[in-house]
Amino acid sequence: MSDVTTSVDVRVPVRTAYNQWTQFASFPEFMTGVVAVQQLDDRRTHWVTEVAGARREFDAEIVEQLPDQRIAWRSTDGDVRHSGTVTFEALAEERTRVTVDLGWQPQGLMEKAGGLIGADRLQIKADLERFRRFIEARGSETGQWRGEIPETAGSAPARAAVPTEPAMPAEPAMPRESAESAASTASAGSAPDVVDILTSQHQQVKDLLDRTSAAEGPEKQLLFAELVDLLKTHEKGEQRVVHPVTRNSVEGGSQMANARLGEEQRADQLIAEVEDLSMNGYEFDAWFEELRSAVLAHAEHEEREEFPRLRRDLDPARLRTMAEELVAVQTAKN
Repeated sequence: MSDVTTSVDVRVPVRTAYNQWTQFASFPEFMTGVVAVQQLDDRRTHWVTEVAGARREFDAEIVEQLPDQRIAWRSTDGDVRHSGTVTFEALAEERTRVTVDLGWQPQGLMEKAGGLIGADRLQIKADLERFRRFIEARGSETGQWRGEIPETAGSAPARAAVPTEPAMPAEPAMPRESAESAASTASAGSAPDVVDILTSQHQQVKDLLDRTSAAEGPEKQLLFAELVDLLKTHEKGEQRVVHPVTRNSVEGGSQMANARLGEEQRADQLIAEVEDLSMNGYEFDAWFEELRSAVLAHAEHEEREEFPRLRRDLDPARLRTMAEELVAVQTAKN
């Protein structure tokens, strides 16, 4: 089971923040992981989601709804086990902490890989940040439902949205955190191979590099820590699974593997240097651009040289076995 808990503080009253979350159909306006939510009746909803490149559909029921406090739901059928809770804490008259706790069962290697490198957590954090911008820009909710659904209740009052002022246009959605090749593989229903997973992880790295570069203050520190964890996990899988196979089974593989290892060591050296730099100073920005260039060049070399050679010289079954080995190594504690 993949579990993610994250929070965001928004500059609106708790009532406003809560009311917006009762409007399930509006979720796709600020949540890239949610493609659509349809209200079926008082308690039931139909969800279409996309996490780590995998598209899923399921029905869910609202199991608890307490105005200005919490909303909880869980899946009832469909092709994914999913549950979630969102809670609301009034920090001040015009400030609210929104905390989302989501859990679901990854269904395949691509989703497991997305979970183990933190793709699901990063996506939900980005979605909450979009919610903050969405509701703060409006200053009011798009609608509300103030009914209560106790956790043990067997029925609930009829749900009807109470519209407020017309909604402002939603901000353009950020790119989905999955590579096109990974998404096409998942949609085709075939098992992903090791190149699919690594390419998807590269896209995660590139997105996090962009977000870290644009952030400021505590958010920049948090995103940078996420980036370092992601790079270490990705590197561990490549060094234990991918580069050894390249060295032993690919034409010219020894030289290629040595070059990629040298690039990874250079990135490690750059990361080690950051301890002496202020996160918000000019020196950090210049250092980060050097790291960014090194990481992007490394990813380009793999996608242009190593990955095509692996697909050329290895049979598809071996590449799929390597995908399983990669996920196992990246999931391991050591």
